[in-house]
Amino acid sequence: MKKLLFLLLTFILLPLHTPAQPVTYILRDNWKAKRVTDVIGDGTEITGPGFKTEGWIDAVVPGTILTTLLHNNQIPDPFFGLNNNLIPDVFSTGRDYYTYWFYNEFEIPEAKDGQEVWLNFRGINYFADIFLNGKRVNTRTHEGMYLREKYLITPFLNKGKLNKLAVWVAPPDPVGNAAAGQGGDGTIGRNVTMQCTAGWDWICPMRDRNTGIWDQVSVDVTGAVDIRNPFVTTRVPGIRVPGQKQAPAFVNLSADLKNVSSQIVQGTLKIELEGYRNSIKVILNPFEEKTVTVPEIKIETPLLWWPNGLGDHPLYLMKIDFASTDKTMDSEQISFGIRDAANYFDEKIKSRVFTVNGQKVFIKGGNWIASDAMLRLSKERYDAEVRFHAEMNMNMIRVWGGGLTERPEFYEACDRYGILVWQDLWVSGDCNGEWLDPQKKESQARRKAYPDNHALFLESAIDQIKMLRNHPSLYLWCGGNETLPPADILTALEKEIFPRFDPGRYFLEMSTSSKLMTNTIGGVGDGPYGIREPEKIFTERSFPFNPETGSIGIPNYDNLKKIIPEDEMIPPAPRSRESKSWTYHKYLPLLDFPDRYGKVKDIRDFCLKAQIVSYEQYRALQEGFNYKMWDWYSGMLVWKNQNPWTALRGGFYDYYLDYTGGYFGYKHGAAPVHIQLNLNDSVVCVLNQTADILNSLTAYTRLYDLHGKLLSEQKSAINMKAHDMILLNKIDLPVAGNQVFFLKLQLMNGAKVVDENLYWLTNKPKSYEKLNDLKQVTVNASIKKSDTNHAVIKISNPGTEPAFFIRLKIMNKNDELVLPSFFTDNYFTLMPGDEKQVELDLPADKSTTSLNELKLVYEGWNVLSEGIKF
Repeated sequence: MKKLLFLLLTFILLPLHTPAQPVTYILRDNWKAKRVTDVIGDGTEITGPGFKTEGWIDAVVPGTILTTLLHNNQIPDPFFGLNNNLIPDVFSTGRDYYTYWFYNEFEIPEAKDGQEVWLNFRGINYFADIFLNGKRVNTRTHEGMYLREKYLITPFLNKGKLNKLAVWVAPPDPVGNAAAGQGGDGTIGRNVTMQCTAGWDWICPMRDRNTGIWDQVSVDVTGAVDIRNPFVTTRVPGIRVPGQKQAPAFVNLSADLKNVSSQIVQGTLKIELEGYRNSIKVILNPFEEKTVTVPEIKIETPLLWWPNGLGDHPLYLMKIDFASTDKTMDSEQISFGIRDAANYFDEKIKSRVFTVNGQKVFIKGGNWIASDAMLRLSKERYDAEVRFHAEMNMNMIRVWGGGLTERPEFYEACDRYGILVWQDLWVSGDCNGEWLDPQKKESQARRKAYPDNHALFLESAIDQIKMLRNHPSLYLWCGGNETLPPADILTALEKEIFPRFDPGRYFLEMSTSSKLMTNTIGGVGDGPYGIREPEKIFTERSFPFNPETGSIGIPNYDNLKKIIPEDEMIPPAPRSRESKSWTYHKYLPLLDFPDRYGKVKDIRDFCLKAQIVSYEQYRALQEGFNYKMWDWYSGMLVWKNQNPWTALRGGFYDYYLDYTGGYFGYKHGAAPVHIQLNLNDSVVCVLNQTADILNSLTAYTRLYDLHGKLLSEQKSAINMKAHDMILLNKIDLPVAGNQVFFLKLQLMNGAKVVDENLYWLTNKPKSYEKLNDLKQVTVNASIKKSDTNHAVIKISNPGTEPAFFIRLKIMNKNDELVLPSFFTDNYFTLMPGDEKQVELDLPADKSTTSLNELKLVYEGWNVLSEGIKF
């Protein structure tokens, strides 16, 4: 990002502060759009004198065609019910239907002598031609979704007057038939684009295939020399321990300098970092582009960047200037973290082990598709979603190959929260011929050669590498999802591109590579997906590093009604797919699991029981892998963490950013220092997934009957090594009768709770109906506000009966959920006499100005819904 960044609200550009000061303007508002077939004139005429945009609609940029049409109420919300079927699909209409002109006018002060003006596009999908003031800017039609474009527009400017910009944007070709299978008929894969736009088993097709100016547009003003692609790498020798004073680490920098003038430029590249300053004399010949490398910088006592759960994630800021004759021609600021990323193959586990700063990391994470299926992306939503991942104790996100290369704002959030990122490139086994598939249009061998334009794929890869490589969160690149890229592409990536443009980053050729894991259970792969008996996760051995395995996810009633029409708000049958909207939104059956808590009565009852089931599913999923940490497993990635549209299949939170029960089940199971019950043998165990030595811990196990009577209690003193697991006592349930019991596990350091876990257990397998015998409980709640967006909530159970599965939510004056709301705990159970303190954060944005306007609502299995105002 350029140092000076101004957000244009009116598109009349602000004046420069000094004649040679570099500046960036974001071009976001006042765009217009119109279908090409409805426009008379070409780009030179549209941007020439006298052209009027009367009848053009307001456009959303960044955005897609559908984003713009929805903004203008020309299509129904495709995320509700069966509305998406009412929107014409580009395969049926032809590509011209979703080929549009985008238009804007902006004014920029007259460029001074020695200044240059650049027009930047961070993402256009798929074909584009750009025109400015009657002239075509790009001499080659833009192609591809993942390719930034930077055009020198100084010669085309109307200096001191309005500048007219028009962008012709057309869909991919072919667009693919969305009526068949994963990625439709597969031909969307002939493009270098987002394959899931043609539909998948968790999403229906985006009718325009996300055609549009989908990412940021900006104008830069620089001097004659432009700083490009600065590249920071760090070196952290030896094995480090978080929280200690660190031995020196080392920082390296290179940058490309481009002279766009016809004159020789003599200047100085200046670097500032944490009090360190250096400068290098540079001579650039006319129109020369040169890579300049700065001598290695030694940081004496560095603050190291650690993944979530191992340590802090501090970031450094490096300032880079290029100046000539005391005029700054260009300036960049780079945020980076000092860390060393490595890996090794463990022959015992038969799996690759990932390390940071010499410490091994037990991977707990999941798969990410995109923040929004219509690419309505924002820094705020990225921050909220990545924060969700960090707060449920994940340490890795895999950006799946049928989606996109995630945006810098996503990576910035991962940098802040300590989330490692596995970034796939744009290949999938489904579209790219890994399997025989009668639904695909072309043969397996033909699909193996996708995409059609290999040079574009490689050019895009280089560009995206340069865009993202400074982020400490970026941990590895992967060639494709469940398949290899074509041989020539793979060779170029492995032998040329990554060694040259990102040499320190690990490259995995495919997500199910034998380099990641080798045969231990009859093959190399991923899965299963869907609901499972929790205890089987502990006994049925999975892949040593499983890149995809998951379960179910259903929104709460509050948001399900935003997805399913009122006349379809009926509980789905246990063992069948429902018709209409449930099927369209990819409902994955929960089988008889909700009925194990008593026959489902209505849709509200179904949603409540679905949260209980998903809590148990996801906690067991992570704890099953915990149980064999560093024995069978080095890590696991859940399929999938989130949904970019209103799907009823998997996910820890819904599209509207409301938690499901599974979120907090997983969060408890993934705690870095954790006490759990192994469901295979009912043995309690304690895990330390950190690099710290833990002494003087005490483990408590307390077993209660259904109504809260303490049946047994055990206490164990514990000392733990780093990356360690200790087995404790076995829990034996009374066998008489059909009973449900509560098991409360606590790990304490003196009076401080290190970890806590509560289970509901039955001595009659698959039956929790006795929970319906719990009496109604009244809990007490209080709120203490610390500022306008933060509060501490205390919930206590003064009665003699357990208060089971309490949910907290924040409602506004219209009784609508306030989202996202960040709770440190939720869906919890309080035994008689227990009290829990929960912290709440609300984002300081346009939707929430004061806690005083809101109320806290708490409800539960046997807790009547009540609310208190802040």
